[in-house]
Amino acid sequence: MKNYISFFREIQARSKFEIEYEKRYSKKLATQFNAMKFLHWNENKVSEILAFFLDPNEGHGQGDIYLKLFKEELGLHFPYDNPTKVQVILEDPTFANRRVDIVLKNQDQSSILGIENKIYPWTRDQENQVQDYLKYLQYISTHHYQLLYLAPKSKELTGYSAGKEVETLIETGLLHLINYEDDIIPLLKEFIKNTENERVRCFLMDFESQLIENYMGKENLDPGSLNHFITETEDNIETAFKVSNTLHSIKQDMKSLADQQMFQLADELSEELNMMVIYNEQYHQFGISVFKNVYVRFNYEESGVIYGLAKTPAFMDQNKDKVYFEDLRNHLGIKFRTSHLWPLYFLQYSNIDHNAEFWVDIKNGNFKLFMKTFIMKVLEAPDDIIKDL
Repeated sequence: MKNYISFFREIQARSKFEIEYEKRYSKKLATQFNAMKFLHWNENKVSEILAFFLDPNEGHGQGDIYLKLFKEELGLHFPYDNPTKVQVILEDPTFANRRVDIVLKNQDQSSILGIENKIYPWTRDQENQVQDYLKYLQYISTHHYQLLYLAPKSKELTGYSAGKEVETLIETGLLHLINYEDDIIPLLKEFIKNTENERVRCFLMDFESQLIENYMGKENLDPGSLNHFITETEDNIETAFKVSNTLHSIKQDMKSLADQQMFQLADELSEELNMMVIYNEQYHQFGISVFKNVYVRFNYEESGVIYGLAKTPAFMDQNKDKVYFEDLRNHLGIKFRTSHLWPLYFLQYSNIDHNAEFWVDIKNGNFKLFMKTFIMKVLEAPDDIIKDL
């Protein structure tokens, strides 16, 4: 136990020092600034960025250096004589009414590379999706074709999408599995090293930083400093792995604690407001007696936690299209988004697999307080708004 205590104290001390250093020199360092935060981050946007840099004829002005590095680092066969005749196509339509995220063609289409991009581990592949993409690439190529399946390391490609011969496809190289953690992030480091223009280099650094945050977690400690400390002794290495291996069970325990707090909140609100408030653990939602059409809900989505108002089943049956509660949105003053299920929702906590904020807020009760505040603000809306809920 003493080893664990001293291990954590040392990391906390180093973390506090670097946070203070960052604060003191924030004007010069601006470590929290990232241009990627201004983009609507989704699979289409990430594919667009990747396609932009792989295209030798795009406005980055660096020619085919990125395409060359892409080929070399990933061991790909994609010969071309003239980089100006290389085509990079986004959302290339197939004859099965599907679209390959990125397709690269050399001048005579003797070699074709397709990229299927999945940025979230939970995104479900469609039936025979990868199989159909391979058939399409074979059809349009005159000699060699290959499909790269790009996803987070934790996402598995199964026969449901790639067909029964998925292992054979991988062995023959027709299907090549790559991931963000082991392939794209290291590749971006090479892109950055070989970029001559400072503005382009800065954009690539922001892109790399966002991917690291999404897939490896945002670090308060400088990774070099932390690595040095952990690898100083055998005990530190063993302790680090023991801590890492407990994170999954810790998150499950914290989710259970959050549900317990929501049950408590429902009881407290029922007594405080003199109305029926029931919490449903399965859907993480509050049924409130004065709301006939919606639940107050939070959910684990978009690699984080979203919250807002979700339709009841009866209301969904009557209103399958999107429903916009503009008056309530304006009343609350929050930039809520809208989907077919959620008239209002907002991503409150992002990247919870690697970011401690949500789990800390469960532990200290701030998440419970946050949900209570949201419910109370909705209930305080004018009657002409509440009647639609």
